[in-house]
Amino acid sequence: MGALAITVIVSAGLLIGFGVQYLTHPRTQLDWLFVAIATSLGASLGSEVLTNAFGLMAGGPEIDGLFIIPAVITGLVLGLLADAFVRYIALEPA
Repeated sequence: MGALAITVIVSAGLLIGFGVQYLTHPRTQLDWLFVAIATSLGASLGSEVLTNAFGLMAGGPEIDGLFIIPAVITGLVLGLLADAFVRYIALEPA
């Protein structure tokens, strides 16, 4: 992956994180950060692992080495899991 792909991943993660923070009712002030990190890591790992290790969706659209479809799917799944964890499982703030 190149610099453009990393920029796209981080930008999308921040956009989704801020969207979660301002469009929903967060429990803490840092919900956006957990969601942004999980989404970015999920997109990066999904693009690399699903296409290189398993060979899934390797022929799909890509940007600078970032395979878009597996990145979107895994990024959203991990972002939703992180949001659910922060909302329903994590302890109440002091």
